[in-house]
Amino acid sequence: MPSPNNKKLSILYILDILKSYSDEDHLLTQSQIAEKLFNQCGMECERKSIAATIDALIDYGYEIVKTKNGCYLADREFESSEIIFLADAVFSSPSIDGKQAKRLAEKLTAFESVYKKRDYSYLYKADSLTRTKNKEIFLSIELIEEAIKQDKKVSFRYANEDFRGTQGRTSVSPYFLINKQGKYYLVCLYDGATELFNVRLDRIKNAEIDQTKRIPLRSIKGCEKGLDIARYANENVYLLSSRSVKAKLRLLHPESRQYVEEWFGNARFFEENGRIFAELTANERALIYWCLQYGEEAILVSPPETKAEIIRLLEQIKKEYEGE
Repeated sequence: MPSPNNKKLSILYILDILKSYSDEDHLLTQSQIAEKLFNQCGMECERKSIAATIDALIDYGYEIVKTKNGCYLADREFESSEIIFLADAVFSSPSIDGKQAKRLAEKLTAFESVYKKRDYSYLYKADSLTRTKNKEIFLSIELIEEAIKQDKKVSFRYANEDFRGTQGRTSVSPYFLINKQGKYYLVCLYDGATELFNVRLDRIKNAEIDQTKRIPLRSIKGCEKGLDIARYANENVYLLSSRSVKAKLRLLHPESRQYVEEWFGNARFFEENGRIFAELTANERALIYWCLQYGEEAILVSPPETKAEIIRLLEQIKKEYEGE
């Protein structure tokens, strides 16, 4: 409970009132501020003192707009558009459960006035989305980040399933966390492997920091000069674990270019004999799934072994459908 006798706190109370109850559409007069100050804090304050406090806040750097009809706090930690963007990202992410989404949304909207908070009422329907049931994701993120700082391995159980043929706990060397398509992934190397692997964070449980030093990233084939995480994310569009290949696609429509750019980032586009092609580097398994998904937009030309795998899958799918 605020102390009504500590007048030194009045500047903080008045700032809180301006944050909560004022915006460009809701101005506060000095009388209204005094009333809220008394009702919420039990503190009596003269209008002259409130005016002096507002001037002091302005001198300190707060952008408080004063008009003949009252005043309001104009500058905030986040613009409304920024909060909408961040809140929507939280709301749509399937990597966190409904309660965590609501808690994060409440923290974000705390920067808004009580009137603008009403615009985010849809966030409280977060449970209606399909979400993970794993409540440990934030703990896992914190623990993995700490393990990376300490240059240590982490161990965990993987969603009650076998992980790469192992039983019980799995030990990996962690390197990066990536948020891709609304899901968090850990880029790591599991013991005994020679290539990087991507693990869904919402499937990790009971994570712990091992006292074992992690395998240096530069000792992994292809990472001798480090790892460009943005390039890695672009190449691994679905963050599946397999080798990367240099591919050539034939685009079936001029507008097909946008789908290649959207998923793979930087690709080289060129024309041959009146046809449009794209060259890129991508995770082979992800590339196969992408070609199946966007078969009406592009056809894989090379590498031939990857193209043969797509044909095999298409024939298998065709056979299954004909069997139905």
